[in-house]
Amino acid sequence: MKLTRLQTYCTGWMLYLAFIFILFPQLKITVLLFSIPLSMLGGWLYKYKGAFATTLFTIPLHYILLTVYSDDQQLINEAFNPFGISSQLIFSCCTALLRASQLKYKELNNSLEDIVKERTRDLEELTTYLIESQQYENRELNASLLEKPYQELKTMLATSQLLKQKLNSENHPRAMDAENISMIISSCIKQLRSIDNYTFTDASLPGRISDSIETLMNQVEEVSEIDIQCIESPEWETLPEHTAPRICEIIFEAVSNALRHAEPNFIHIGIEKAEGTTLVFIENDGKPLPTAIKEGMGVPLMRYRAGKIGATCAIHTLPSGKTRVECRIPEIKKTAH
Repeated sequence: MKLTRLQTYCTGWMLYLAFIFILFPQLKITVLLFSIPLSMLGGWLYKYKGAFATTLFTIPLHYILLTVYSDDQQLINEAFNPFGISSQLIFSCCTALLRASQLKYKELNNSLEDIVKERTRDLEELTTYLIESQQYENRELNASLLEKPYQELKTMLATSQLLKQKLNSENHPRAMDAENISMIISSCIKQLRSIDNYTFTDASLPGRISDSIETLMNQVEEVSEIDIQCIESPEWETLPEHTAPRICEIIFEAVSNALRHAEPNFIHIGIEKAEGTTLVFIENDGKPLPTAIKEGMGVPLMRYRAGKIGATCAIHTLPSGKTRVECRIPEIKKTAH
């Protein structure tokens, strides 16, 4: 940058010197006015130092020029004309001021961009923290709500096992009923330990996305009689590795919302190509999500997760009355196996 400025400044001086010594006989004293653009160039390149230095150097140069081409002392003294020198200095200083203002504006603009980037980074970190905090609080709340029934079920299981042993020792005909009771209680405890009121396990499971969806479907089938299906498609395998975990999170959230609020009979999960994008959808035949739910945390979280991978997420009510959550992912390329 410094070398370029110096080359530009030297080139300006060379052109000016050639210009005035060639054209002076024709233009006479008016040729000295061309020192103003030269001083303005110095002011632009080196600000006030360049403006003053260039103006100062042109004074003896003009004196030499006038001495070479004229014997008229009055004409030679024009090299020291205060009006001409002050005009040259004013123009060059104005240029220096303009350049200084431009550089200051650029510096402030860069500082503002840095602040915006820093605040954006802080906002993303805060958003991630809030998401993790919400998920943690949900788990803690569910755990606290289920703790009491879980302990009571364990007590009931211990009592039923004692009863089964007592009835077996006496060869009582209802011993089999006691064993069935123990099995039912054990099943309830198992469900409580694996399911927290439709709060499913983390979607970011290792392996293929279809494996994570299958895990979700198994969890849903354990706590409800809802028909949940994943439509098979080779497009599932085209999702990039960095995209799949976010898509899983969106699917898990959409299914969870449907179970909590829509009371559906079926939930279908699918993927298809649509208008140059890959469309992942979660569809159910339950009640439409109320506005209060859409303005809660679940839907904004789905949109946030979609935005992290450059996708969009929206909820639509179809003409058939079904509710569909759609996540559109642009320009998904098939990955090599």
